[in-house]
Amino acid sequence: MKCKWSSKINNELICNHEADDSGYCIFHKKHKTKEENKEVIKLIKEKKISDFSGFIFEENFNINEVIDYSYKELNFTETTFVKEALFNNYIFKGKTIFNQTNFLDFTTFINSKFRYTAIFNNVIFNSKHSNKKIFMGVEFTGQNLVISSVYNLPRLDGIKFDDYTKFILLDVDYEKEHYINGKINYRIARNQANKIGDHERIGYYYYKERAYGSKNIRVEDYPTYRDYLSTKFFDALSKYTVGYGERPWNILIVSVMTISIFALLYMFIGIKTLNNELIGISIKTLSQHSLFEILNTYIDLWYFSMVTFTTVGYGDMIVTTTIGKILVGLEVFFGITIGAAWTSVIIKRMIR
Repeated sequence: MKCKWSSKINNELICNHEADDSGYCIFHKKHKTKEENKEVIKLIKEKKISDFSGFIFEENFNINEVIDYSYKELNFTETTFVKEALFNNYIFKGKTIFNQTNFLDFTTFINSKFRYTAIFNNVIFNSKHSNKKIFMGVEFTGQNLVISSVYNLPRLDGIKFDDYTKFILLDVDYEKEHYINGKINYRIARNQANKIGDHERIGYYYYKERAYGSKNIRVEDYPTYRDYLSTKFFDALSKYTVGYGERPWNILIVSVMTISIFALLYMFIGIKTLNNELIGISIKTLSQHSLFEILNTYIDLWYFSMVTFTTVGYGDMIVTTTIGKILVGLEVFFGITIGAAWTSVIIKRMIR
């Protein structure tokens, strides 16, 4: 009887090993005896296995004691490491794939060397060890290091990249207690992208770094509560208006919202035309006007608001009340500030 294991991500991938009474082969079965766990390691060495898809290692795994033979690729797709998985001081001489790999306990790659591409996709690390620097001293000279949709990714401090290695870090999210890890790891990715000129991803990394840095702002890190509030305010302002300088479309949205809000305020205070005609609707008489009248009035004042916001100032409409003059002053200030921010962001991205 063949093993009934099959891949959850590739229906065509099945196991051809013979199964025992459990229905699974010795590589894919759970709750193995000590003798069976020893037999697994023995068979791996004898057969020089390099594809560990779906394997379950229930004892401590030390790659230096298991894989001492040549291979083109190490594939740990859907592999489960129940106890410690040690990849320290190992030279990965071929492409290495960790795809939907589950590390239930501690794992470490300290002082290892990657000579080819390595992929970590949908890997789950144990959250208890997320703050540990498991890649300290790692030398990566391969073409690509891809880390995508990894859960509880530990800190990448100490990893050394070749000048031509492309490091791709995508969709790696962190819980509250590990926000600092997100900030550090995306900063490392940004620095490597800068080094090799990967301009396509620099902005994404910078945004994620700043976003996690924002989440990590704590009141105890500031001398006064006022300093803390000031930092939080300007950080939020930078995030939601210009996306830390990486999302120019945010500025367009903020501009339209600002113009629309001021247009609504102008509608209630009234604006005069050159013919001394008052355009506006009082809140008290709002119910007496039809939707068509309200919409037409709002469109006229949206035009006035846009002209004010962009500081064009055609002069065909003017404000005469004190409140109106204050609102116009504020909108002009917002328009100049947001316009300058837009110019700065666009030029920054063009230069990059």
